[in-house]
Amino acid sequence: MSASSTTPDEKATADLSLADSCYVDEDYASALSACTSVLSSIPSDHSDEVWGIIRFRALSHRSAALLKLGRHSEALDDSDAALATLKDPVELRPGEKEMCYMRHGRSAFGMARFELAQKSFERAASLAEEAGRDAARHRTWARKCEAELEEIASINKDSEAATPSAAGPTKIVSNAAIAAKPKRPKMPKYQYYQSDTVMTISVLEPNVKEDMLKVDFGLDKLTVILRKDGEDLTVICGTLFDAVDISKCKVKITDEKVLVKLRKKEKHEWHELFGSGATKKDAEGDEKDKDEPAKKASDKDDNTNEKKEAPKVDPSKPRAYASHKDWDAIERDLKKQEENEKPEGEEALNKLFQNIYGNANEDTKRAMIKSMQTSGGTVLSTNWDEVSKTDYEKERQAPKGMEWKNWEGKKLPQKEDS
Repeated sequence: MSASSTTPDEKATADLSLADSCYVDEDYASALSACTSVLSSIPSDHSDEVWGIIRFRALSHRSAALLKLGRHSEALDDSDAALATLKDPVELRPGEKEMCYMRHGRSAFGMARFELAQKSFERAASLAEEAGRDAARHRTWARKCEAELEEIASINKDSEAATPSAAGPTKIVSNAAIAAKPKRPKMPKYQYYQSDTVMTISVLEPNVKEDMLKVDFGLDKLTVILRKDGEDLTVICGTLFDAVDISKCKVKITDEKVLVKLRKKEKHEWHELFGSGATKKDAEGDEKDKDEPAKKASDKDDNTNEKKEAPKVDPSKPRAYASHKDWDAIERDLKKQEENEKPEGEEALNKLFQNIYGNANEDTKRAMIKSMQTSGGTVLSTNWDEVSKTDYEKERQAPKGMEWKNWEGKKLPQKEDS
């Protein structure tokens, strides 16, 4: 379809898609501009349901972009206007109405209007549950609002109790004043990734100075404490999955985050960051203790072998060596040990042929050598009378199911061909 044949509502829908793409790319200013362009293209006197849906989406999505830009008052106005368009029944995508209430609640929360925010979050949770979706996120925000309202009520109550009745009207603390009250600094998040040799932990906190950070490395323990807004926050504290080489562990501070690099003592993948490193080492110690008796027994055997004296030759007999050991007796013992060994598989077959060849007469040995070499390894015969009269190169005999061929692939004459 050409640009000239595109209808206004189709162009508005395309601009909405562009706004969504910008939002996903975290280009919130462009997303805001695209949504504003869509709203300006909607006819003021429209009565079409399509335009009603486009207006709702443009307002709701612009509210999301404004939230990301920290413009809570404008975001609240847009989400209010979006929800107002739903007075006329329109068909929305699953979850759109729920998300609009969520944005409405977030905007109100950012302005410290906790009662309004709580109602919006509870409405979003109800819509999610009706559709069979998880409402835990909305319920969590509703509880946050409830906690803020309880804190306001508690401060107002304390203020009333501290003010004499004749002193005039009681001072009520506003929501905005509570929102401005200093709160405990937010705990930084962290994530980790690894190779076989290094576990790297990224503490996602920007602009950290060296005097704000304290990192303690242990053999299998790690503690990371960050001082933020005058308060010490324990970001990481626990027993690692396995032991590390403390001398090779490092800390690197960048503008965006803090990198803690743990050099593993053993090259392998950790299933997770934390575990029972000490317990694992104890288990390795137990294995070592279990190996000790076997090692001692082995050493004992070695000592026994060392203490066992080799047979000595009779001094009265002439000998070819200066040593008094009877090397002939030692050789006989070694042969006896070799004979007692029981080889298996191909080794047993080779042993059989070695025994046959070793104990054979000269004719048998000649027969075995000639038949094997001239037949290309396909015939092994001990009958010299037969082998001496046979030309295996002319009377080739390939194994069953196979045939002789030269390097060019040409078939060569075989015994069964004649």
